[in-house]
Amino acid sequence: MVKPISLRLRNAEILAQARAALGRGREQELKRAHNNRVMEQARAIVAQAREQDRQRRRAKLNAFKAIEAIRDTFTSLAAATTSSVDQEKFRARREALEAELREIITKASR
Repeated sequence: MVKPISLRLRNAEILAQARAALGRGREQELKRAHNNRVMEQARAIVAQAREQDRQRRRAKLNAFKAIEAIRDTFTSLAAATTSSVDQEKFRARREALEAELREIITKASR
């Protein structure tokens, strides 16, 4: 049976040995550099999450605007024709488009 290897512990041991080899002054410098790198990564992750949230809100708003435009367009088309068959086709197409946009809104709300 193969024993699982804990890379985290192994990595910590390697870092501890490297810090001990550098000496006291360089050890503090190494810790500061590591902390700065971790903070930069954290800031990048936060910035990326904020951008994704902004894009989701934008998609949701645009979907609402598109639903309103679709309703206006198909209402005008239905009023322009007297054929009940055409009006039924317009209604079915409008419902399909609105359903797709509602799905976008639902996904953007997550």
